[in-house]
Amino acid sequence: MADRAARLAFILSLTDKVSAPLGKVKTSFSDLANQGQQNIIKVGAGLAGMVGAGVAITESLEPALEMNRALGEVRSLGIAEDALTSLNQKALEFSVDYAASAQDFVASAATVEGAIKGLSASQLTSITNTSNILAKATKSDAETMSAYVGTMYNLFKGQADAMGRTEWAEKLGGQTALAVKLFRTDGAQLKDAFKEVGAIATSFGVDLSEQFAVIGSLSSTMEGGDAGGRYKAFFENAGAGAEKLGVKLTDGQGKMLPILQVLDTLQGKLGDLNSASASAKLLDAFGGEGAQVIGALAKDTDRLKNGLDQLGKVRGLESAEQMAKAMVDPWQQFGAAVQALRIAFGQSLIPLLTPLMDRLVGIASTLTRWTQLFPNITRAIGIVVLVILGLAGAMATLTAVVGLSKLVWLALVTIWKVLTWTGFRSIAMFLVHTVLISAFVVGLVGMYTWMGIVRGAMLLWQGAIWLVNAALAANPVLLIVIGIVALVAAVVAAVVYWDQWTSALMNTAAFKWVSEQLQALSDWFGSMGGWSGMASAAWDGIVAIFTDAISSLVELLNKIPGVNIEASFGSLPKVPQLPGMSVPVDPQTQEKLRSSTGSISPSGPTAVPQGGFLRTIQNNNSQTQNQGVHVENLNLTNSKPMNQLELENMIGMAVPG
Repeated sequence: MADRAARLAFILSLTDKVSAPLGKVKTSFSDLANQGQQNIIKVGAGLAGMVGAGVAITESLEPALEMNRALGEVRSLGIAEDALTSLNQKALEFSVDYAASAQDFVASAATVEGAIKGLSASQLTSITNTSNILAKATKSDAETMSAYVGTMYNLFKGQADAMGRTEWAEKLGGQTALAVKLFRTDGAQLKDAFKEVGAIATSFGVDLSEQFAVIGSLSSTMEGGDAGGRYKAFFENAGAGAEKLGVKLTDGQGKMLPILQVLDTLQGKLGDLNSASASAKLLDAFGGEGAQVIGALAKDTDRLKNGLDQLGKVRGLESAEQMAKAMVDPWQQFGAAVQALRIAFGQSLIPLLTPLMDRLVGIASTLTRWTQLFPNITRAIGIVVLVILGLAGAMATLTAVVGLSKLVWLALVTIWKVLTWTGFRSIAMFLVHTVLISAFVVGLVGMYTWMGIVRGAMLLWQGAIWLVNAALAANPVLLIVIGIVALVAAVVAAVVYWDQWTSALMNTAAFKWVSEQLQALSDWFGSMGGWSGMASAAWDGIVAIFTDAISSLVELLNKIPGVNIEASFGSLPKVPQLPGMSVPVDPQTQEKLRSSTGSISPSGPTAVPQGGFLRTIQNNNSQTQNQGVHVENLNLTNSKPMNQLELENMIGMAVPG
């Protein structure tokens, strides 16, 4: 007993000494993981705050920084600061007015400056504004329209310098926008067309508005580049073509006549320019592409004339501005206004932050130089940083492992609870009942729907019947008229087609079969003795049935105690003959029949006793019973009394089953 107690004490002591340290180790790991988690959260929150603040500052200044980068590109072209300031202000105004990008506005200024040299600050700003308005009106981009304006300036440089670059650019923008509107083209196609035409039309003295009208008309049926190429071919072959046709298409100074006058001259010479003969002569004179230009313009001279008239009236940028403003979306305009506000605030803050950024850049530059001057110190600092990051990573790994283990344990516990859960059957039954109830409800709905359809159909049918009845009730004469007409038609048809119907009916197989059956029935009647034989057989059958019935009734009555009826039937009379036939009746036979069956078939009503046969039977029964033996007392003497077993046996034998 002492040994067992000592062994138990040893086990308990060992358990206490082992479990306590293990519990402390477990608690230490848990505390370490929790502290690591808290520290990581704090570090993450701090870094998130720092990064968030930096991102917020950067994002708030990003529009202004992009604007300054675009201004820097223009500044690199040697533009003065006053021009940049004017350009920046105009860009912000344009972005708010037309819901466009201020950065794209500034970037397009570089294209304009590259295409048109020697622009002043105001000219650069004005022409850039014109190209951007034109891009908005023609649904193109600012870069394309800036290049288009530069190309057109180089083609019409003399006219532009004479008119003034700003005024010429505004007129060009107005005519371009109107041409896009009139001829359903776009700025990119016009740019390609004028690039193909080049300066040849200008060298022939053709005004810019006429070039727009011709190229716009041609662009309706072909691409912009193709239209420009064919227009150029027309000028190249104009001199030779006019000489072949014997007409003059230039004035005294060698300039090309207006295009409408050219078409009138050719029509006066060749007649209809769209005819086959005129097309062949134009093809021979101006070549294929030149002839296509004349034919295309001759098909719709009214449109060409209208375009020339309206384009010639353009003096500024009004039409382009109207088209651009019509496409402004208020929501986009509000967004552009907010963006312009951010640019303005950012540009006011950037000069204040520039010294700080310069200082930070200097510090970074100095540290970079020190890393090159003191490589060992740089290496030691790098190792320290790596150790710190490694420790942080280890703590993060420990936290992740502890959290993952807890998550796995929680998943296992959840799975075990799910597997040991006894509510699956209830859920399954609930789902089954839900499905059954849903199916029942669907069936009821379907049945109700079908009954509704049937009811609607019956109501419709009832309505139709009511309408017919109402019509007939309202005018019953109609039925009489219909019946009379049908009867008259039947009678007339029977009279007219009686021979055909009878001959057709008698020759049919059905009529022959009916005739054969009737003949067979007639033969059967003959074999039965005719109608008299059949009547005799039927009468004998009826008499036999009644005789058997009466005999059976008498036998049943004789089974009643005290009843004894003797009944016998004599020979019955023969069946009466059919009309026209005499049937002799034997008086003796009739009298014999009456005498033998007087008690059953009386000859008259007086032969039946009062109360009928049942009263007679009851009287006879009563007399018979009264003639029996009358007993006053009945004594039974048994010398040997029965015991219980014998009594049961006797009762069992007396009572069957």
